[in-house]
Amino acid sequence: MTDDDKTSSIPAPAEPLITVDVWTDVVCPWCYIGESRLHDAIAAEGLEDQVHVRAHSFELDPTAPTDTVRDNVAHLVAAKGMPEEKVREMEGQIQAMAQELDRAYVTDRPMANTRGVHRVMQAIGEAHGVDAATDFFMDLQRGYFTGSSDPFDADAVVARAVEAGLPEAAARAAHAGETHDAQVEADVREAVQMGARGVPFFLFNDKYTAPGALPLDAFRQALRQIIDEARAERAHS
Repeated sequence: MTDDDKTSSIPAPAEPLITVDVWTDVVCPWCYIGESRLHDAIAAEGLEDQVHVRAHSFELDPTAPTDTVRDNVAHLVAAKGMPEEKVREMEGQIQAMAQELDRAYVTDRPMANTRGVHRVMQAIGEAHGVDAATDFFMDLQRGYFTGSSDPFDADAVVARAVEAGLPEAAARAAHAGETHDAQVEADVREAVQMGARGVPFFLFNDKYTAPGALPLDAFRQALRQIIDEARAERAHS
């Protein structure tokens, strides 16, 4: 038997049984909580090699300014008309939820328009696939909520895109709005057509939708049901 014969006789790894599409924004605190719960549920069910998570674009506040960065508290006070005390109370509550998940969460963060980040994610996805785009986006989001990255620093975002394999010129063009705006719109439109009014918004195996940051137990129950269905379907295929 030749080496080629040996290679061809090795079975290809099975495709994951569950695909989770998540519409998310880099500055969305409930996305950070929901995605953390999802990943904890996957680990608790022992399904790390059976779940494929794919990120999609959705802007939490498309009206946020593109030329001004202010802190998140001031942004919500101005955009939603909420009292500052109420905003800080809400941030403290989300921080407590994150701490329950053993996740860091800073309550004072920069805030501006996120469209440029979404365009860069779309450019990475087109060039290197959805997994590379998802890794880029989730890493940026985690860094935002842990205080280690600023998604409104264009040079920092471009540098991360280059690390993901995107040429610098392509990353800068996408961030500036010269490319990939239509792809962002298409992602948002797809979610809205399925009933999404905000994020996070989850789609399991192109069949079941789940809006919002579900509790950990709800994610675990959903994963158990879907994996059982998927295994039964694969056994009969």
